[in-house]
Amino acid sequence: MTKIHELKATVETVKWGYYDNSWEPVLTIESGDFVDIEALNHQSGDAPDLLFDEAIKEIYDDIPRDMGDHIITGPIYVKNAEPDDIIEMKIIETKPRMNYGSNVIANWGNLSNSFNREESIFIYEVDLEQGITYPIFSFPYPRPINAPGLITPVGSVERMPITEKLTIPLNLFFGVAGVLPARNGRVHSLHPFDFGGNMDNKNFIKGTSMYYKVQVDGAGVYVGDSHFAQGDGELSGTAIEGSLNGRIQIILHKGKKLFENPILDSGDHWETHGFGHTLDLANRQAALEAVDFLTHRFNISRELAYSTLSVKGDFHVTQVSNGILGVHCRMMKEAYKNLEVNRESI
Repeated sequence: MTKIHELKATVETVKWGYYDNSWEPVLTIESGDFVDIEALNHQSGDAPDLLFDEAIKEIYDDIPRDMGDHIITGPIYVKNAEPDDIIEMKIIETKPRMNYGSNVIANWGNLSNSFNREESIFIYEVDLEQGITYPIFSFPYPRPINAPGLITPVGSVERMPITEKLTIPLNLFFGVAGVLPARNGRVHSLHPFDFGGNMDNKNFIKGTSMYYKVQVDGAGVYVGDSHFAQGDGELSGTAIEGSLNGRIQIILHKGKKLFENPILDSGDHWETHGFGHTLDLANRQAALEAVDFLTHRFNISRELAYSTLSVKGDFHVTQVSNGILGVHCRMMKEAYKNLEVNRESI
């Protein structure tokens, strides 16, 4: 019988800026269980009067953040999970923890040099009833953004109201999610990896599932880097970074095949991922992952898989702001609906 667990983001259950397979689990579950989990905005210091509550302030005060960017909630130990098994993370529900988020025009953004490397903050408000978010004020960042968890005290900058009536549809998702890495030691949270991490696929929303290859016993599932909305590319350096409360279901699959990187079932599409120092390299990896997936799942030739990707596969830029760039390949399920599925495929 499945259970519903609760995992709050506290000083005891989060880490800041890295993954480490030596972490002790903060929760143990069975396959199929649900977890009500909290993910926190690592840019909450941009407007602490709007983006802090008592728990977030305590984490900002007490958690060391000398490694990397993101606040990570977890890890969750999944009973019987072993290396090369598959973990499915299904998003059941997401909702804002508070109705404000932050977007950064950052020194690491794609067009930073075109904006004289000047940094700005835009604070967005959420209208849950309409399912939208919109900018309410901005300010030039008063110093270089060169460390995680910086705080801009209220009154230290002039907040300039935004009067343009923009409406951005909400697109709630966890930018960071995955399992713990096989390699020992701290792994910086900035990049996407074969074990997940900062993948920033905006299609990983309510009703979808991401599949990860387990690398250590118990898997070590986590989430972080929660977003209110993001475009493909995450051009300026961040999405609308906002704290989320979500319900996820974690399902263990044994005897199933996953190739190198995580795969998303986004409803009407399967999506493979590629990562690289250039978009060419990321696109190539996403394409090869797609060829392998189609060949294995449907028992078709690599040549036929390649052909279908050319005529119907869509390649999207996942993000260009995290040093290692991302591309995801979207394969429409409708094109393969008449083919028999290999039982060893996810």
